[in-house]
Amino acid sequence: MYTLSQIAQIVGGSLHGNASIQVTELYTDTRKIQEKVYALFFAIATPRNDGHNYVENAISAGVSALVVSCKPLQTCNYILVQDTLAALQVLCTHHRNRFNIPMVAITGSNGKTIVKEWLARILSTQYAVCKNPKSYNSQIGVPLSVWQLNAHHQVGVFEAGISEPGEMPRLKKIIQPTIGVFTHLGDAHASNFVSNEEKLSEKFALFTHCDTVVLGSSQPEVLQKMSSSRSNLFVWGSSPSCQLRITKNNEGAFVMTYQGISEIVILPFSDKASVENAFSAAATALVFGISLSTIASVLPTLLPVDMRLQQVNGQNNTQLILDYYTNDYQSVVMALDFFNQQKTKEKSVVLLSDILESNLIDDVLYQNVNKLLLANKITSLITIGPRIKDNRKVFKIPTISYESTEEFLKKHPIHDIKDTALLLKGAREFAFERIANKLKVKMHQTKLEVNLTRLQHNIDVIKTATGKSTKLMAMVKALGYGSGGYQIAKVLEYNNIDYLGVAYTDEAIELRECGISTPIMVLNPDLNDLSPYLEMGIEPVIHSFASLSKVELFSIRIHLEFDTGMHRLGFEETQLVEVVKRIEQSSSVRVASVFSHLATADNLAMDDFTQKQLASFARISQTVEQKLGYTVLKHIANTAGIERFTNARFDMVRVGIGLYGVTNFGSTSKLLPVSTFKSYISQIRTVKAGEGIGYGQYSVAREDRKIAVVAVGYADGYTRLFSQGIGSFYIQNKEAKVVGNVCMDMTMCDVSHIKCDEGDEVVIFGDRPRVEIVAKQIGTIPYEVLTNVSERVTRVFYQE
Repeated sequence: MYTLSQIAQIVGGSLHGNASIQVTELYTDTRKIQEKVYALFFAIATPRNDGHNYVENAISAGVSALVVSCKPLQTCNYILVQDTLAALQVLCTHHRNRFNIPMVAITGSNGKTIVKEWLARILSTQYAVCKNPKSYNSQIGVPLSVWQLNAHHQVGVFEAGISEPGEMPRLKKIIQPTIGVFTHLGDAHASNFVSNEEKLSEKFALFTHCDTVVLGSSQPEVLQKMSSSRSNLFVWGSSPSCQLRITKNNEGAFVMTYQGISEIVILPFSDKASVENAFSAAATALVFGISLSTIASVLPTLLPVDMRLQQVNGQNNTQLILDYYTNDYQSVVMALDFFNQQKTKEKSVVLLSDILESNLIDDVLYQNVNKLLLANKITSLITIGPRIKDNRKVFKIPTISYESTEEFLKKHPIHDIKDTALLLKGAREFAFERIANKLKVKMHQTKLEVNLTRLQHNIDVIKTATGKSTKLMAMVKALGYGSGGYQIAKVLEYNNIDYLGVAYTDEAIELRECGISTPIMVLNPDLNDLSPYLEMGIEPVIHSFASLSKVELFSIRIHLEFDTGMHRLGFEETQLVEVVKRIEQSSSVRVASVFSHLATADNLAMDDFTQKQLASFARISQTVEQKLGYTVLKHIANTAGIERFTNARFDMVRVGIGLYGVTNFGSTSKLLPVSTFKSYISQIRTVKAGEGIGYGQYSVAREDRKIAVVAVGYADGYTRLFSQGIGSFYIQNKEAKVVGNVCMDMTMCDVSHIKCDEGDEVVIFGDRPRVEIVAKQIGTIPYEVLTNVSERVTRVFYQE
């Protein structure tokens, strides 16, 4: 523990408040605060957001103190500094200096997280290892990772990532590595560097004071540059000159040779990236003195690193959150945070395995876990593993314990798990996927993956563009543009969105029943039954005198819609005086907002028309406020309006498809696609020259072809308009044109030029091809393609 007084002295800040407060936990995100008693919140300003906007949230969450660069308005304990990010880094550098242990720093364009996880797995056979949680490799993530170091650790393994020049020296100062590992030079963040030479120089800055640097020989330009500046390299590869030589025997197995000793290794994967990552980890373990035989025994047990927390539907109305690759204390904190974001059931259960990656004694460790469970209001606990079972008495919630996954599957009444949100959080050794497979709804394997991390990124991008004084309404109509209504709404509420917008009353009711408390505006309300509006705090849009007459006698908040040029719904500007007069006569109705729709904000040729709409709306909203005598929210900007017209933002903006990363401005936009529509190859067959494909025998060719049958059809939302070469899929990152007609449940494509197998993944849209491109193939818009994805397609929500 550090006292607040000590921290103020370390970071060179001025202390205001109780100097004796003790601190063990550091936070930069108020949404992730778990341990409150010893918590210190750093209000860090980034290009996308400013932590000072959330100081009130931090105080409300119960943190002990703050580190800020401007004086808080509320009474609290705080340290005032010039630069809060620099203060965090200085504090964690000071903490690092307390430990005289080997420190590994891993960098490269790709593979950092996997090499880190696999190296830690090998080293843990002989050492107590401290490592980054997940992919915490940024200017904020690295110091938070290093802060985890304690007296029990014998080795540190940390990945370091950069996105622009000047960042790596700061990370090097924090980690102070003794051993460096370079994985691979790729294109990530290439646009921020003048050349690969500049990018390499920046990355190599991490290794300035390393005793040894480990790298592979497969990238000659990297090896040449590194060799020219240092002699302490440990190189692995196929060349006889490599310290660790990797070859293959006649059976196709890998042979590792080091200092005249050889070991045969059969890796559990064959793709090039995984093989290189495995041998990078192996070479680094040799530097530590781990024997070649020990390494050879661990490598076959390595499994793919899935850094995602996933949400899927379970049987008996159960909501499943899955996270079972690693199970250290910090990952439990993260999993519970995601669980709280997404759970929609009143009853919440955690199924937890032994925590194997910890250097605390079990009694202390599981007492800490108990505090977490209580703080997150977990209803009950199921434990699996002998160590957590031996400590079950520390848990103050109902607990059932099993020795092993086998015992759970044999003895636990699976049918009793119902109407519940269930988190499966286990170490890889416990094979919790076996439990998940028992609990999951048997799913159609064609799925829409929804990346909630990217959704949060897009929210931050939009908030940055609009500024902190502009409120944000997020549209979640049409099942969240096909992505899933309440799951998206939970993330939006978690990110303090000001308003949600839906199309119909039943959509709003469903969100309320799932626990969403954010204000909801209904665009097309059914006003024949006002009870949902009066009882659930749902707010209808009023766009005509007929709709106004149905609410004007009731105590209700409404949103007035005016037509400024869209010519769809809304009062005319000529009706403005009468509308306001009617509302003034009602003593109950309260206008929450006045709004309109931009019709051509995405069309540069129609900018004059857009400016006329904005001028009309400004007149209307000013008159409404003057006549009513109070301030109302004013909003007209959609996603295109936000991106192109600063004068369209008023008090609030409405963002719809932009949340999901869809934009008309291509590579100039910072928004990232959220949804990936995927299927798989059911069968591969050869079709002879002169033969057609599917119903009607279309797409006849002059040569023999290899045809893949993909498990997606028009019943899934992949319309027949994609037939006969109009549409295409991506398989093994190569385009495969649709042949024949799209069927109800399957579609055929030509894979003659692609090396692929049955069961391989097929991308319908995502990062490539983007949904904007897919929409153009059939002459429509991305909205239609997204909302066409049928409800029988499984939605899988995950957080990176």
